[in-house]
Amino acid sequence: MTDAAMTPGVLFRLRQLCWIALVAIVFALIDSDFTIFIAAAIAIAAVAFETLAPVRELGLGHPRSIARTIALGVLVGLAMLFFSKLLLTPIAEAITGIPRDLSAFDYVRGDLPAYLALMPRIWLGAAICEEIVFRGFLIGRLEAAFGGASPIATAAAVMLSSALFGLAHMYQRPTGVLITGVLGLVFACVYAYGGRNLWLNIVVHGVYDTLSLGLVLTSYDRVFAEIARRLVMH
Repeated sequence: MTDAAMTPGVLFRLRQLCWIALVAIVFALIDSDFTIFIAAAIAIAAVAFETLAPVRELGLGHPRSIARTIALGVLVGLAMLFFSKLLLTPIAEAITGIPRDLSAFDYVRGDLPAYLALMPRIWLGAAICEEIVFRGFLIGRLEAAFGGASPIATAAAVMLSSALFGLAHMYQRPTGVLITGVLGLVFACVYAYGGRNLWLNIVVHGVYDTLSLGLVLTSYDRVFAEIARRLVMH
């Protein structure tokens, strides 16, 4: 088979962009707690239509070691928490001059029942659905739109998916977009260059969000913020 015969056609590439646009429209037009679930459903349907193997294509196949995936996910999630709170956030705030706005989660401060009630949404919506949409779906469809997986196509897909992930968090103001964009880049690299095991990403994402909100619950986020300010000032 010639290289020309193996190269995806123009219509195929355009169709991938249409899938991406459809998911983007969902985020732009639907303001609901269920937006990410709708987007994930469309993403799964799109990958199923294109590949007939959505579980494998999205990286949701059985991991080689469940215990290793969980242990590594916890360690990476914890490392990302310290990186984000003690280094990334103060640097981003210094660059933009605008504090990151996480006031949407202030209602869990000192309220354990509210925190626990939020956990299913964090793990199902953020950890699972966001990883399906922004890593499994977006990286794969962008690569396909660029003509197939290659070092350049994968790098471009990683960067674009991370930028879109940041923009999806506009409610956190420009600084939040910058921070989540950088965190999205870490998530994308873990996925694209770490064996495309989306379960690892899901654990990392879930652990990070759980611990981050745990800091808000206990008000230790303010302690971390003060430590971060001192580190950056010195």
